[in-house]
Amino acid sequence: MPFVVGIRFKDSGKTYYFDPNGIEALVQGDHVIVETVRGPELAKVAHAPRLVDPEEIVGELKPVLRRAEPIDFERLTQLNSRQDELLARCAEKIQEHGLPMRLVKAEYSFDGSRLTFYFTAEKRVDFRALVRDLARTFRTRIELRQIGPRDEAKLLGGIGPCGRLLCCATFLPDYARVSIKMAKDQDLPLNPTKISGVCGRLLCCLSYEHEQYVTVKSRMPRKGTWVQTPDGPGEVVGVNVLRETVIVALASTGLQEEFLPAQIQEATRHIGEVARSRNAEGITPAARMRAERQERRTDQSQGRQGEKRLLRDSINNPDVLEALAWLEESVEDPPLDLLDEDDLDLLSAEPSDSRAAPDRSPAAPQAKRPSGRTGDLAAFPGESASQSSASPSPAAPQRPRRRRRHRNT
Repeated sequence: MPFVVGIRFKDSGKTYYFDPNGIEALVQGDHVIVETVRGPELAKVAHAPRLVDPEEIVGELKPVLRRAEPIDFERLTQLNSRQDELLARCAEKIQEHGLPMRLVKAEYSFDGSRLTFYFTAEKRVDFRALVRDLARTFRTRIELRQIGPRDEAKLLGGIGPCGRLLCCATFLPDYARVSIKMAKDQDLPLNPTKISGVCGRLLCCLSYEHEQYVTVKSRMPRKGTWVQTPDGPGEVVGVNVLRETVIVALASTGLQEEFLPAQIQEATRHIGEVARSRNAEGITPAARMRAERQERRTDQSQGRQGEKRLLRDSINNPDVLEALAWLEESVEDPPLDLLDEDDLDLLSAEPSDSRAAPDRSPAAPQAKRPSGRTGDLAAFPGESASQSSASPSPAAPQRPRRRRRHRNT
C-alpha cells in the first residue's frame, strides 16, 4: 500500500494525494510546495502521511518538493497585489473585442509564469483573439476559465442569509445536490428569496438536514389525517420535526394541542380495544345490523329449502309419477291400491297438477297428438264425450293393462 499525504490547494477545495518524498513530521495545517502539471504550487496539508488503498489514487502520484518558507508567502502576496490593475486592463481588452464576458478574479501561479482570469457568461465565448492580445500585454502565459454562479460565490466568498461565511468558501469541497423537493419536505416557504443563496441557486444547507426530516416524518401522521388523542379525536394541522410532536385540532373544542406520537398511538390502541370488546358483545350498531341480516338470511334459506324439498318429494316419488301416468292415459282401473296413504292424499289434494307434474319430469310419458287424424281423438284424455261420439271412425280399442314396475327409491 502506498504511503501518501493529503494536500488541499484551497480551504474548501478537494483533497489530492501526493508522495511525502521523505519529508518527515508533516502534520495537518502545514504549508508545502508540491509539483503539479502546471508547475510548483503552494498548498496545505489536509491529512498527515498514511497508508491508503491503491484504488483511491487517481493518476500519477506527484511528490512534495519542500516545506513552504516565509519568502514564498511574500512573493505570492506581491504577485496578487496587482489584481485590481489586472482586472481593469483585461476589462478594457474585453470591451475592445466586444465579448459578452464579466470578469470575476485574476490569479497568478506560484512561480508567476501563468496568469489566470476567471469570468462568467451566459453562453460559450470565443476568446482566442483576446488571449493573444492579453499575452502581448502582460508578457506571460494567459488562461481564461468560464465558471458558473456557484463557482463565482466560492471564489469571491461572502456571508449567507444565516449570517455565517459561505459554506462553499470555507469547508464544502463539493457542491451539494439540492432540489425543490427538499424545501417541501422541510415545510419551508417556496419563495426564491427565502431558499436561495448569494449565488442565486438553492441553498446548499437544504441537504444537511433533509434525511433527518424524512426519517422523522415517516414515523409521524401526515398533515390532514384524523387521529385519536387522549383528549378525543382531531385533525392533524401541523408537524414539528425538531420537537418531534404533532399539532392536532380537536373536533370537540376546535383548539389546537400538541401531542407526542407515543400518546397518539396509546390512545388509538385503547379506543380500538374498547371498540372490539363492544363489537364482540353485540352492543354496537354494526353488530346488531349484522345479526339481523344473518337472521333474515337464515329464515330465507330455510323457507327456500322447505319449498324445494316439498317440490322434489312430489315430483321424484316414482309411485306418484306412475299414478299420474295412468290417469293421464285415462285408464279405467288405475292401480291406486299400490300407493300408500300419503301418496293418495297428495293426488287428491292437488288434482289440477296431475297433468303438469309429468311434464316437469323426464320420467313421465307425454302423449303427443297426431296431426291430420281426427279418428283418434277419443284416445287422448281431455277431449269431450260429444267429440268422441260424433266421430265417424270406430272406437279405439281398449289398451292392455300395464304392469307396474318396481323401482328402487
